[in-house]
Amino acid sequence: MKRSWLWSLAFLGAVMIFGPAQAEMVPSSSISNDPAKEKLCASRAQSTIPGKTMPFEIDSRYVATARSQHPDATFIAIDGLSPQLVECYLREGTGRYEPASFSPEQGFWHTVKPAGVGIDSPRARSTAAKTCLEAALSRSGQSGLDHSVNTAVFEVDINRAGTIIAGTKAKRYDVAVEGTSFYKSEGPDLRAVRFMCLLTRALQVKAVQLK
Repeated sequence: MKRSWLWSLAFLGAVMIFGPAQAEMVPSSSISNDPAKEKLCASRAQSTIPGKTMPFEIDSRYVATARSQHPDATFIAIDGLSPQLVECYLREGTGRYEPASFSPEQGFWHTVKPAGVGIDSPRARSTAAKTCLEAALSRSGQSGLDHSVNTAVFEVDINRAGTIIAGTKAKRYDVAVEGTSFYKSEGPDLRAVRFMCLLTRALQVKAVQLK
């Protein structure tokens, strides 16, 4: 269930006319959803994409444009591996008030996350990896380092939230980094020490686990 390409082009045209500087991101609590329809929308959306509803921010122009075509439109966001904005209205083809589109995070809407740069850019991901590596090497206290590699840099999703890393519980939207350091040994092979870091969205170290 994706929004028609004609509707998307119409909204893109509005963005080009008004310009990105005119975008007004507003909280979901201020878009005047009907409470009963919002509850129905969530119930029917969750049969397709399980997850909890969550606060979000959305471009007020997007809401206005959508409701110019469907005045009864309701917008909710459902958390998951990929948070989705759901738009519901009374659909002519089914006669049901139900989801008409699911949209992943993009320019016109986003979830509400803790303060911090996160890892939404290559530079931020590089900073997260470097911060973790420095913390891991500092805690290892071992000599004979040959080299280190980072194997993963990711944002803690809804399924990983609650995971314990070095005694610290990971929270939704924290940043995790995994890697391996290789040390010289008495034999021909290098000795591997795996590490994992838990960082805040501001890329500050919360925990370091060595294996």
